[in-house]
Amino acid sequence: MTKKLTSSDIYDINKKTGALILGKNRLDDYATKYLTKHCKEALLSPMPLPVEKILAEAQLTVKEVSLSRNLDIFGCCLLLDGEVDVYDADNGTSQPVHFPAGTILIDPASEAVYGEGAKRNTLIHEALHWEKDKMYFEILALKNAAASEKLYPIMCRQSETFFEPPEGKKTKENEVKWLEWQAHRLAPRVLMPFEMFKQKALELIASYNDPQNDIFPSCDILIEDLSTFFIVSRVSVKYRLIEVGLLDKLRIFDDFDAVFAEITGSKELVALTPLEAYQLLSADSSLREWVDGGRFVYADGYFVLAEKQYVLLKEGELHLTAKAKKKLAQCAINIREYKYTEYRNVSKDLIGFSVLHRVEGIDQRILTFHPKYQANFAYEPDEAYDAFHDYISVYDEAEEIELMKRLGDPTSTLCQCLWYLMENRKWNYPEVFNDRTGLHKNYHGKIKNDKYNNMGTDVLMAICVGMKLSLRITEKIFEKSKNKLDYYHDPDKTYIRIMENMPGISVQDFNSICKRAGVDELGSTIKDNE
Repeated sequence: MTKKLTSSDIYDINKKTGALILGKNRLDDYATKYLTKHCKEALLSPMPLPVEKILAEAQLTVKEVSLSRNLDIFGCCLLLDGEVDVYDADNGTSQPVHFPAGTILIDPASEAVYGEGAKRNTLIHEALHWEKDKMYFEILALKNAAASEKLYPIMCRQSETFFEPPEGKKTKENEVKWLEWQAHRLAPRVLMPFEMFKQKALELIASYNDPQNDIFPSCDILIEDLSTFFIVSRVSVKYRLIEVGLLDKLRIFDDFDAVFAEITGSKELVALTPLEAYQLLSADSSLREWVDGGRFVYADGYFVLAEKQYVLLKEGELHLTAKAKKKLAQCAINIREYKYTEYRNVSKDLIGFSVLHRVEGIDQRILTFHPKYQANFAYEPDEAYDAFHDYISVYDEAEEIELMKRLGDPTSTLCQCLWYLMENRKWNYPEVFNDRTGLHKNYHGKIKNDKYNNMGTDVLMAICVGMKLSLRITEKIFEKSKNKLDYYHDPDKTYIRIMENMPGISVQDFNSICKRAGVDELGSTIKDNE
């Protein structure tokens, strides 16, 4: 009986647009066709693909430029003459720069972080666009110049590595997304051709099992050897081993669960405590650039796009909206969790990741962030984010207006301004004051009676955090006092960073972060001489 064909079996060209239509089951067929034309010997014997030679023969020119703040964009290929936004790290802005068709742009910072294998993957990714998509954009340019400018060029983004566009959506934007989907899945197949990759993997496994060989067989060693041989990333090797059907042969190795945990045993969209969120942000990683550059805020355990449809403000605290809870994958940064076990090359598998260990009894797990596991977020322009920040900064506009009047009045004192806020929050009793700020109850009476206008930074900061004031309002209150915030030295530097990234958290959560960061916690006992 003939197998019924599905959309996964299609290998065709859209005669109206010139776009390649390629189903999931035909990806290796196209990779074979590409190699037959550009490097036939790679189909006859296992070998590292001569990427530079292929680019030279296709008359493609490679130039290094910075393409994004958060290293999400690896590169792009100019299929037509056009402009690309080049990022200037010194001033944090992007400017359009003109490049001729046939230019491949690659971000050198991405190679520095993610390695040569990632660079080679990007170069082949862009060479595939030149091969399969040039005609599409030439036709599009003839039909509608305005549309071609809007859609072009296609950026190779890490955050689109696993993105799959919707089927049946007949728009130019979606058609271009399918072209990018193809390039993401074809590049590793070209670098590691199905039969030759499988042959090499089986040869290595056989050599490990040879009694004359003193190598202890393991998934880790196999992946390292294949990665070195084909000059590709280790994670690409892992996925390719699955695609060529060798997973069952690998399960017999003792380290299978540990090495493949990232792929086979991960939990997606894990909620973070405020302390965990701060620790991940503080790591030497790209997460901080994503949060700052992508315009996210922390709410209910997640870094969420800073938009009113996803975040609401309630009594000074940020919370997810009902829509955000239902569609976390569309609006929240994906923090993943999986079981962690040491093996020889585990550090190589975590290159480019933000990593935080989470120990629960004897079960050791890690929380990770990587751009490739993120959704293709539709970022709002800066003006929209600024408007949202105004929204989260002011939860009682009438109160803020009155506070600003009092702060600006030279006859009013710091204590009078603070007492105005405390009365509004019903902090009428010392016990409430102590619970919200962690400060000694006696401070309550001293402020109420206007007897403590010389309070120190630690006390004033504890009050501002306990009131869930925004950094902007806190700065105004500090200007009223005799204290000055030190933006570049601790403890103020850490206090400010927490208030910027996690507005509205409790003083208890604030202090858990301070403790881990090694700076003074907020709240204290009153001194005898005060």
